[in-house]
Amino acid sequence: MEEPIIEVTKVSDKGQVVIPKEIRDKLNFTEGSKLIVVAAGETVVLQKIETVLGTARAKDLVDRIGRLTGRLGLGDI
Repeated sequence: MEEPIIEVTKVSDKGQVVIPKEIRDKLNFTEGSKLIVVAAGETVVLQKIETVLGTARAKDLVDRIGRLTGRLGLGDI
């Protein structure tokens, strides 16, 4: 598993969050890229999506994110 990129960002007064350039470049985020947002406890995860996710696919995604956050020591989701 490759090492994660860890950056610091902040939430604006409008609730907007800037995704750091190094991460945008690595994940090929461009204007209009759509993301799914998963929140559990104190953890928020963004996942790039290309199409609308079905219920089974979304659950699989949440399960995979939970395993990843556990491995990174970010807590349970």
